[in-house]
Amino acid sequence: CIGVPKEYHTAGLSSETLAVWSKAADLFERAGAKVMEVSLPHTSYSIVCYHVLCAAEVASNMARFDGLEYGHRSSAEQSTEALIAATRREGFNEVVRGRILSGNYFLLKQNYDNYFIKAQKVRRLIATDFAKLFRSGVDILLTPTTLNQAMLYQEFIKEDNRTRSTQDDLFTQAANMAGLPAVSVPSALSQKGLPIGLQFIGRAFHELQLLTIARWFETQVQFPALDLEGIMDPLDTMSHQEKSAFFS
Repeated sequence: CIGVPKEYHTAGLSSETLAVWSKAADLFERAGAKVMEVSLPHTSYSIVCYHVLCAAEVASNMARFDGLEYGHRSSAEQSTEALIAATRREGFNEVVRGRILSGNYFLLKQNYDNYFIKAQKVRRLIATDFAKLFRSGVDILLTPTTLNQAMLYQEFIKEDNRTRSTQDDLFTQAANMAGLPAVSVPSALSQKGLPIGLQFIGRAFHELQLLTIARWFETQVQFPALDLEGIMDPLDTMSHQEKSAFFS
C-alpha cells in the first residue's frame, strides 16, 4: 500500500512537481498497488523541531573546539577568553556560529523546557504519526522531495540560500525526525530541463523493501542522463524532447 500524505500538498508546491507526484501515484495504481491518501498531522512542525534540536547538538559538539586541546588554534593569546573567541571566529563560518549561538540559547536553564524539551516532545509526535500509518497497513509513503525543480548552480552559489534550503527541507526533514529510511529518486525534468525528485519513505529497518520499490520506480520512469555542462551553462542547448521526461 502506497500512502500519499495530504499535508505535503502545501503552499508553494509548484504545479510541475504536483503533476509529477500525481503521475507517480497513478503509475503505482496501474501496476496494481493500492494508493491512498493519508495524514501526518505533525509533519509541518518538523523544520522548527529540527532547528532547535540541531542547534542544541551543534552547540554541544562544537564546544570542544576551544583552541586549547582540540582543533584549530588562533594566534590571539592575550587571554584564554580571547584565544577561544578568536579560534571559533576563525574556525567556524557564519552559519555554524549562528547555530552555536542559537543552541546555547535553547539550552539555557530558563529556556531548556520551553525549547529543547518541547522539541523532543514534538519529535515524538512526528514519529508516532508515522508509526500509526505503518501499523495501519501502509508500506511506503510517496512525497515530493522539494517544492520546486532543482535550482541552477549559478543561482545557488550567488545568493543566500538558507531560507530556500529551509523551505525545501519541509518534505525530507520529517523522516529524519522520525528515524526512518528515505530515498529521493529523480523522476522528471521540468520545462527548464532541471530535475524534479520524488521521495519514498519506508518503515524502520525495512530498507530493502524501500530500495526495491525505489529501484522499480526508477526503471519505470526512465529518467534521462543529464548533460551537466548544459545545465550549468546559461545557454542551455538541451532539446525539448530531452527535457520532457514525464512518464506516460
